[in-house]
Amino acid sequence: MTVAATKDLRRAGFPFRSGRLCLDFVATVAKRGMGDRELLTGPAALRTWLHVAELPAARGSVTEADLRRVRELREAIHTLTRRHVDGLTPDPAAIEIINAAALSAAPPALLGSDAHTLLPPADAPLEGILAMLARDTIDLFGGPLQHRIRACIGHDCSLFFVDRSRPGNRRWCTMAACGEKASSATYRKRHPANRKA
Repeated sequence: MTVAATKDLRRAGFPFRSGRLCLDFVATVAKRGMGDRELLTGPAALRTWLHVAELPAARGSVTEADLRRVRELREAIHTLTRRHVDGLTPDPAAIEIINAAALSAAPPALLGSDAHTLLPPADAPLEGILAMLARDTIDLFGGPLQHRIRACIGHDCSLFFVDRSRPGNRRWCTMAACGEKASSATYRKRHPANRKA
């Protein structure tokens, strides 16, 4: 499969702008609060997302019940993140779902022949892949970057991201996607004579 990455870091129609795998997973619902467009529409879409996210392929068939479990974990991570950026108390039910998913055995990365490259396994049980996503969430929220989790302020963006800027004052998921839109809109407001008729 050829994966195209455009300037807003979309791969196969999925946004990858958060700087963290678990938050990119949350972004598989686009336009949250503005239409809530489900991107994991079925097992094939999930397989595509796993591929472009550079995760192992799910071993065996993926059922609708499996997809419901995937979405349940994703929504738990979303709830945890939303409450975090809003300064609210964490939801115990969301934490329970994330912790339960993390208990499964995650597939190990393997060392490449150059002794420097990490090779993900070709495939893994879905539970193991969900464990990888849950553990990434735990590492983010329990680690030094927890205070750098932000919500993009783009007017039509619902993405979360990790602010890795030195001053810690980034406001958009990426400048290329939302920052440039905001700058262009501000410019048009200040210079109405430059608008095309």
